[in-house]
Amino acid sequence: MLCEVTAVSWVSKIINGTPDEFVHAKLVKYGLGSHPGPRARITLSKPSIKFKADLDQEKAFLKCYVLGAPHGQHKVKGTIITYSDRRSEFGTLMMPISWDKSKGMGTPVFKARVDESAPLEDVKALFSIDDPTTFYLLSINPKDGTKPWKTQTKTSFPKGGPAEEDEESGSKDPVFSTGTLGNSPETLDFIMDSYIPDLRGRIGPKTKDIWIRNSF
Repeated sequence: MLCEVTAVSWVSKIINGTPDEFVHAKLVKYGLGSHPGPRARITLSKPSIKFKADLDQEKAFLKCYVLGAPHGQHKVKGTIITYSDRRSEFGTLMMPISWDKSKGMGTPVFKARVDESAPLEDVKALFSIDDPTTFYLLSINPKDGTKPWKTQTKTSFPKGGPAEEDEESGSKDPVFSTGTLGNSPETLDFIMDSYIPDLRGRIGPKTKDIWIRNSF
C-alpha cells in the first residue's frame, strides 16, 4: 500500500510573511538555482525502515539512526556545515573536529570534515547541539557491520541550475541521503512524528511505501 503526502515547504513562511532564523539558514544554504523537492521516500518492512531523501529532508533520518542504533563503535564520515560560529560548542564534544572558515565578504561558512570511529554516545552528542544553521552531511554505520543500520549522505549541497534540475527530475527516487534503519516502535514513531505528524491515521499495517512531496 502506498501513502502519498504533500507537505508545505519552509518557503511558505516567506510567502506568509513569517520568516525566521530557520528560513534564513535555508536561503543561505540553497543559494541561487533550482532545487526540486525536497522529497522523501520511506519504505517499511517488518525488520527495517528504508529511506531516500532530498536535501533538506535528511536530518531527522540521521537523528533516528542515533536514537535506535546498537551500542558500540560507529563509523562517521562526511561534512558538518554551519552558518554561525559554533566552534566552541563543538569543541566541548569528545569527538575531535577541526573547522575551516570561509574567506571573503559574504556570510561566513564554517565547515568540518569528519572521519572518525566513535562510541554511539559520542555520535549522539553531535546532534544534541543541533540548531537551524547547522547541517550534518554524514554517513554513519556500525563498525562491526550490524544490519540493517546504515546511512549515506552526499557531502556537499547541490549547486542548482538547469543541468542539476534535469538530473534530479529524471531520477525516480531522491538520492541526496539514503539508508536503512531498524524498525521498532521507537524509531517508527520518531519518523512518523518528524515527517507526517498530522497524518498518522493514514499509516496502517499494510502501508509499505510513503512518499513525501513538499510543495512551494
